[in-house]
Amino acid sequence: MVILVVIVGLLTIPTGSNEAEEPDEGLNAEGPDPSAQPVEPEEPSETDGETPERCEDMDADDSFPTEAPEFTWEDFEGSGGFAVPVSEEHGPAVQEDGFWRCFSQTPSGAAFAAQILFLDFVVSREYEAAIDSPGAREILAQGEGDDPEEYYDGVLVRGFRIVDSSDEEATVQVWQSVPEMSADGAYELTLLWDEEANDWRLDLASGDAPFTMLDNTADFTEWR
Repeated sequence: MVILVVIVGLLTIPTGSNEAEEPDEGLNAEGPDPSAQPVEPEEPSETDGETPERCEDMDADDSFPTEAPEFTWEDFEGSGGFAVPVSEEHGPAVQEDGFWRCFSQTPSGAAFAAQILFLDFVVSREYEAAIDSPGAREILAQGEGDDPEEYYDGVLVRGFRIVDSSDEEATVQVWQSVPEMSADGAYELTLLWDEEANDWRLDLASGDAPFTMLDNTADFTEWR
């Protein structure tokens, strides 16, 4: 049971859990405990709230992927070497200032976008990676002061499962694992097509992305 709790913690904390963490031994904290202070949902600043430049239309294969599209691995900025799949055909076509974006309006584009927009939001704290909603603002506020490098140490992206997709909305499960613990789990992320940005965006209106431990990964497409 203790091992299971540790595994779930490693794979879910970046979404902004409300559970307090035990302080490390040897830490001599001074002043009031920040976790004891009420946290107000963070309002995007004028800079954070600016609409990103519209992405160029991407001419990409819009068929449902039966295997992983062609891709390469790239370390995501600020995550301590956490590698994610990227595609010349499906995106992200723009990788700047910790905000990786511009994906094809296809099922494959949604598969690439789900993991990367999630990192944009929880690692780079890029609010524009999600559709504006009270749920998204609350998650961003909860993650204040988190250390993404600590959370993603030893975690690998393994694969994806497209639960549902259309031109306007997609639901993608992102398979991640901690090989040292032989643990596998998946986030379920909903994406909406933002006409103004001409790009996918996370829908976090209902709060934290659902997470499930996996005993069987046969239904997932592996990145390999």
